[in-house]
Order: sequence, then C-alpha cells, then structure tokens
Amino acid sequence: MVLPLYVLAIGGTLAESAMIIGLKGVGMMLADLPAGLLLARFGDKRVMLGAAITSSLALGLMTLFPVLWVLTAAAMLLGFSHASWLVGRISYVTDATEPGERGRVMSMSAGTIRLGNVIGPLLAGLLIAAFGYQLTLGAFAVSSLLVVLFVALWVSFIKPHGEDSHRLVALRDALTDNRKVFLTAGVASLALMLVRASRALLLPLTGAALMLDETSIGMVISIGALVDTLLFYPAGSMMDRIGRKPMFVASLLLLGLSISLLPMAEGFWSLIMIASLMGLGNGVSAGVIMTVGSDLAPGTNRGGFIGIWRLLSDVGSTSGPLLIGLVVKLSGLAVATYSIGLLGLLGGAFVVKAVSETHKKSVDTAYEKI
Repeated sequence: MVLPLYVLAIGGTLAESAMIIGLKGVGMMLADLPAGLLLARFGDKRVMLGAAITSSLALGLMTLFPVLWVLTAAAMLLGFSHASWLVGRISYVTDATEPGERGRVMSMSAGTIRLGNVIGPLLAGLLIAAFGYQLTLGAFAVSSLLVVLFVALWVSFIKPHGEDSHRLVALRDALTDNRKVFLTAGVASLALMLVRASRALLLPLTGAALMLDETSIGMVISIGALVDTLLFYPAGSMMDRIGRKPMFVASLLLLGLSISLLPMAEGFWSLIMIASLMGLGNGVSAGVIMTVGSDLAPGTNRGGFIGIWRLLSDVGSTSGPLLIGLVVKLSGLAVATYSIGLLGLLGGAFVVKAVSETHKKSVDTAYEKI
C-alpha cells in the first residue's frame, strides 16, 4: 500500500508507480536461485538475517532519499529480501520440525503474513495521516531491525548440509534430479499462485465494473480477507491430519469456482458472497505450497531445490496480473475471469491426477492399510 502511494506523493506517475511495484516482483524472482545457493554456503539462519537486514536497508533508503531512482533500486532490494526470507524460512522449518507438525507451523507462518496484510495497511494509513510517508517508512525500517534482533536471539543456527554445493552446478543437479517433482507439484504450485494473485486483481475490477464505490469495494475485499485470515490454523491442522493434497485440491477448486462466478455478480451483496467463497478457497491453502516444498526438499542440494521451488511460485504470482491485463485488453474482463477460473478448476484436476501426497504420516498410514 505505502510504496505505490509514496511514488505518487513525490511526483511519480501511475505508470511509474506500477513499474516500481513490478520491479519488486522481478527482484523476488532474481533472488530465488541465488538465495538457494546461499543456503548451502551460510545456512538458513544467516540467510534470514541477511534478508531482514536488506529489508531494513531498502526501507531506510526510501526514507532518506525520496527520489524515483532510489525507490526503484530499493524496490528491487525489497524483492531480494522477501525472496531470501522465504527460502531461508522453508529450509529452517524443514530442519526444525517433524513432518507431522509441519503443516501447522507453515500455516501459522502464512497466517502471520495474512494478519500483517490486514493490520499493516490500517496502521500505515494512520501513521501517514499523522506523520507523513517518510516517518512511516522509517518506522517500518526499525521494525525490520527488530526482526534481525529476533532471528539473532531466538532462531537456532543449523549448520549447512556438508554435501550441498553452493556453486551454480547445484542448481542444474537439483533441476535434473527433481525433474518429475517440478513438472508435477511444481507446476501445480505455479498454478495456485497464479490463481491467488489473479483473484486479488479480479475482485476489485469486478466491483468497479458493477459501479460500486471505493468504500463498498473495500468492504468486499476486507470481508473476503477476514474469512481467509480466520482459516489459517484450521488449514494447517487439516494438512497434518488428512494430508497436503486434499487441501491443495480444495483450494484450487474453490478459487476456480469463485472466480468463475464473478461475472454473475449483480451487486454488492452477491459480490460479498463470492469474496467470502474466495476467502475460503485461499484460506484452506494457507502454507500449503511451503509445506509441500518442505516435504519434498531432498537431503542433497536442498538449497538449489528450494530456490527453484520458490522461483516457480514467484513466476506464478507475477504472471497472474500480467495475463489478466493481456486477456482483458484482447477480449474483455469476463473472458479473463472465466479463463482464470477454468485454470483453477483444471489445476485442481491436475493435482488429483498427477501430484502424490507428500505427508509421510498419510503415506505410511496408507501402506499400513494395504
């Protein structure tokens, strides 16, 4: 919320604001693979520390130098830090948790992000109104330093796997050795991230097409986000009880169905119902991509594997809005909406057919019954 408005406040155009936000996504994709190699060299704790320090540095640059070229570079740095943090977190949870509790840990982690997405914009709005953009960004920079302190004091250091290489050849080996995983579970993760990112754009666009005012659209989005946020712990618990695959399938099918219903919305109340269904679909998948990636992470070249896994997810989240923009320009909003909805439904069918359950407890139980 803050960065695009900050760009406009210092005299940037709407196009420049969109470009800078887009560069943050580019920064994430560029950082995924190097962050995976850094895991093998320095370990997950140091990667997370570096990510938090980089985030604080980027926010500090935005605070001190309110000019477009600095904001552009800082946005890239934010993307680097976010991607590195996620790569380090997946690796750390893989080492620090048992498979039977991994779903709950990952969903709690995803839940804190969702809570931040609810509280952050509200807090930012209050701070901007009271103190302006620069002091608000400065406060966020300090909060990133607190994350550095938290990781330094309370996150255990786990030595990098001695057999892992931090050279580029590790990426090639990880891609070759896990080719089937990336072509099945990896493609499914890309599809889920694409549908997730698309819903965040299609919902407000549909509200605008229905001639709803900004307040009404904001209420619709907030209600959907509330449903989403309330489900993160139940989703994690279900992942550990019945497996990752059912939650993966349910999320894609619910998101695909709810997005397909958007062109049928007739006004405020029908849009709230669809947004709530979207929140349900997104909520049941809280942490599922990170959990599946953690389950599948091999003992050798784990850093390279996680880097590639994160890259697939980031490609999905970045390509969704771009795909919508292209289809809307060529065929209109309704066609774009149905296309993304169909992709979600097909993604759910693909997971049913091609993706195996990754929860060891579920797999062991299945073998016992045979």
